Amino acid sequence: MFKLNRKLIKAEDLFDFCVSILKRVGVDEENAKIVADNLVMANLRGVDSHGVARLPTYVERVLRGLINPQGLIEIVKEHGATALMDAHNNFGQVAAVRAANLAAEKVKTFGVSCVGVRNANHFGMAAYYAIKLSGKKLIGMVLSNGPPAIAPWGGKKPMFGTNPLCISFPVSDGAIVLDMAVSVVARGKIRLAALKGEKIPEGWAFDENGNPTTDPAAALKGALAPIGGPKGYGLTLALDLLCGLITGSSYLQNVKALDDFSGPSGTGFFIEAIDVEAFIPYQEYEKKMAAYVEAIKNCPKREGVNEIFLPGEIEKREMEHRSKVGVPLDSEVLVELKSLAERFDVKTPF
Repeated sequence: MFKLNRKLIKAEDLFDFCVSILKRVGVDEENAKIVADNLVMANLRGVDSHGVARLPTYVERVLRGLINPQGLIEIVKEHGATALMDAHNNFGQVAAVRAANLAAEKVKTFGVSCVGVRNANHFGMAAYYAIKLSGKKLIGMVLSNGPPAIAPWGGKKPMFGTNPLCISFPVSDGAIVLDMAVSVVARGKIRLAALKGEKIPEGWAFDENGNPTTDPAAALKGALAPIGGPKGYGLTLALDLLCGLITGSSYLQNVKALDDFSGPSGTGFFIEAIDVEAFIPYQEYEKKMAAYVEAIKNCPKREGVNEIFLPGEIEKREMEHRSKVGVPLDSEVLVELKSLAERFDVKTPF
């Protein structure tokens, strides 16, 4: 396994570049900033599989008419604390921000809220929306389905997505953020390994015959391993039902992958908000949460462990670090971004 050359790029320069490219393909400035902010935050938090490496594919899908940046995002059903939106094939990031904003408004009245979205696209890093909700002193929950990557337990044909599940809890210095795929590893990490020409660890995936593999290309043709075996399979099935079947969006094999140009993605997702004060005074919550965090951080450690991390804490520290030194991009990603720059006559910060 070889190490690729990397270059550090300032986050603000990367953001401006993404906005410029997206505007060139017909995305209005406000929405381009939403998509760019989501991509760059993913890179800042070290979730490079969901960062600017996705930009070339997004652009290609727009050019092929598989993402409609002018799609009307409308509320098609509303009942008290709930709402259903149709994204009409607009960017997942744009629809998800609208859904999060609506959930944050509804929670003021009802204490809890849930907004479903259908006919959307890949929405990038799920933590992006949950963190925004926790910034408003709310508990955020973000669920999505995705293209087939996991087989039913005992099967070998992928039928379910890696289907992210994210829950965030506000704390004094940010949020505790659980952001996980229902597979052992996010499929995006395998795509990134394939892009780099690296092998993947054993236990991540199976080839199309159901055999374990360390070849990312074979893994992308086969199936990913679910977390906890049959438990992970059950969880991804439940998320697909909630986000796809219940919302009226695509589900099972009908959800299209980003690199599948045979049709629109048809992604569905849910964004939920819970007002802490609907259950406990926020000041009391803050005190209890501080003690809770302290108890976890002070748990006796196993040999060789220097620190116990909270969910999302490593990513938060990485964001603080990268915000200062820059976002590291591999040479392969830079080549693709430079190609975009030349194609659309956009100045590059690389």
